[in-house]
Amino acid sequence: MERRRSILRILMGRRSIRRFIKSRMPEEVARLIVEAAVRAPTYSYLQAYTIIWVRSEEVREKLVELCEGQDELIRSSAAIFLICADLNRTRRMLDLLGHRHVLESAKHPVESIFAVFDSGLLAAFMIIAAEALGYGSTILDYPLVYPREFAKLFGLPKGVTPLILLCVGERGEAPPLRPRLPLPLIFHEDRYREASDEELNEYLMELERALERENYVRKYIGLDMKYLDYLRLKTGLDNSLKKVYDVVEKYLKENLMKF
Repeated sequence: MERRRSILRILMGRRSIRRFIKSRMPEEVARLIVEAAVRAPTYSYLQAYTIIWVRSEEVREKLVELCEGQDELIRSSAAIFLICADLNRTRRMLDLLGHRHVLESAKHPVESIFAVFDSGLLAAFMIIAAEALGYGSTILDYPLVYPREFAKLFGLPKGVTPLILLCVGERGEAPPLRPRLPLPLIFHEDRYREASDEELNEYLMELERALERENYVRKYIGLDMKYLDYLRLKTGLDNSLKKVYDVVEKYLKENLMKF
């Protein structure tokens, strides 16, 4: 019972850590985190993901160039892992079965979605394993925003899509728990329930108040604005974002991610 409670405490108390005390992770700890994480559920036991551990300081400095504004985080992380959806290895395994398989087709949405889903479960297990070992972590989305640059840096073949950077380190801060949607908005019984505008707006206002108390945007993004304004900035559909998304969409199709 105590073990179960300790696992729940880890889950309930987890929060993203974006400021680390500079350190480097021993190899045996990094391998332990990965060994625990690969026990995550996986579609048809194919484990359509690959993890690349950034060990070279030279590569780390190149990440500083790619991840604008994240210099301190990149340099101080004890370990940085690039998590990729890997349909290249999956395709090669299916080739060995000697049949005409689904990855040869023009579209394979189930396999594409599950490659991302497998990668997400892997990342979640790595985060919890790191937490159990006393480390904090945060996720960066730069690999998916700049897939060609990351593919070139890490020598990714066709079929391997960079998704996220998982930064793990010794905590240099103790932030509060950030808000989450109320359970009735995400946990339904028997059928879907549409949230009202009032419920959604109430959550957005709570998010605004909580992150303003933490000085979140100024502290982590370096911008003098409220969180909802930052959210508008980040998700606004302008020409520059459209160009980025066009590049990402083309790259995904070239890399067997076909929906």
